[in-house]
Amino acid sequence: MKLTDLRGILQYIPQFREKTFIIAVDGVIITDENFANILLDVAVLRSLSIRVVLVHGASAQIKALAEKQSVQASNLDGTGVTDAPTLELAMDAANRLTHEILEGLSANDLRGACPNAITAHPLGIIQGVDHLFTGKVERVDTELLQTLLNQGIVPVLPPLGFDGDGKTYRANSDSIALAVADALKAIKLIFITAHDGLRHNDQIIRQMLLGDLQKLVQTAGGGFAPDMFSKAQHAAAACAVGVQRVHVINGREDEGLLAEVFSNEGIGTLIYANEYEQIRPAKKKDIRASQMLSKKRM
Repeated sequence: MKLTDLRGILQYIPQFREKTFIIAVDGVIITDENFANILLDVAVLRSLSIRVVLVHGASAQIKALAEKQSVQASNLDGTGVTDAPTLELAMDAANRLTHEILEGLSANDLRGACPNAITAHPLGIIQGVDHLFTGKVERVDTELLQTLLNQGIVPVLPPLGFDGDGKTYRANSDSIALAVADALKAIKLIFITAHDGLRHNDQIIRQMLLGDLQKLVQTAGGGFAPDMFSKAQHAAAACAVGVQRVHVINGREDEGLLAEVFSNEGIGTLIYANEYEQIRPAKKKDIRASQMLSKKRM
């Protein structure tokens, strides 16, 4: 690392200190060899007084368990019908992944906890189809999560929710990440996937304004790969409820999380809530405005 790299990071610290980041990690990344580096990056964020909540998926693990047990999973990502056998697979997979994440946090001298902070209710009958044990986020226990964050603890949230009777429902991890980001007034929601970012008609999107993304997702499929359409939908929804920036990055990139957060260029896709937050290189005409801002702060 160069000294210039450190100077680049330092410019971001004042605006991120004591703010909340929601990091949503796909299940396939948790079992990737680079996940240990992602947790090390989380440790760096925590050392800078950035509050972090980890949300994880489990689709890849549910699929693997289903094949191992010769069970036909009714749904993998928590958006379709979840029958009883699939719920059992989801609970097994999610609990195992949560444990692995907590182990990884401990290895980086970080405290973590898996709270029952997501209240869900049945998705119900949609177009005549009963979605059984598929749930929809009804409420986020903000007080519980804030208490953990205030104690320097990283909450780890699986793709599961609980109703008032203690019943468990399979929930889509992207929707949980969105609900938590909204409830905690997070300034960043970061989706860590197995892709380099959002692609539209096979072209990588580096930066996009919320309104432009909303137009794309309103069309059927939006030109996105099926497994990334959910990211596009929830990225747009997050910016719409006040999350300043949403990122979609490849979790197999070493130091990818830090590179995305602490550089203008980033490594993946950035969706920003309004045009005033767009990142661009400084130009000569910006000098006078910057000098005026400096004088005001003095």
